[in-house]
Amino acid sequence: MKIKTLSFTAVCLVGALLTSSVVNFVNAKEIAIYRWVDKNNIVHFSQNLPKGDEYREFSTISSYKALSKTEREMIAEEDKVAQKVAVQEKQQDDVIAKNKATFEKNCKAARLNIKMLNSLNDIHINEEKSDGTIGSRPLTTPEKAEKMALSKNHENLYCDK
Repeated sequence: MKIKTLSFTAVCLVGALLTSSVVNFVNAKEIAIYRWVDKNNIVHFSQNLPKGDEYREFSTISSYKALSKTEREMIAEEDKVAQKVAVQEKQQDDVIAKNKATFEKNCKAARLNIKMLNSLNDIHINEEKSDGTIGSRPLTTPEKAEKMALSKNHENLYCDK
């Protein structure tokens, strides 16, 4: 807590000294002030660029808006990650919407098959004959029961109850 208070006081003091006159005020806009903490946890302020990447750059006009190079890089990386997550969520939403449409289509087909199998006595299917032509034949009772069981399984799978 002391470091924050000391830092704020130092920035205010430096800002007040540099902006004490109109001439100094015009020149002060162009002066960068660097703040960093050394390995002994001592806060330093300087107009000279410190060694390393762990520093904050202030201007005498809007010191609270300044970010260190590391902070800018972290924010840029967070933005990239957020964009990737947004793209992945959009893709996932698209897949879910496509799957929902497919499920609805399959549900409708399963219910139509059940209705047809229950309401019609004589159901014919088209098959390819040994000579390569397509012919129609009636479903046998076991085939009809098999198709009904399959359609009911599809209804259970694709339809919301």
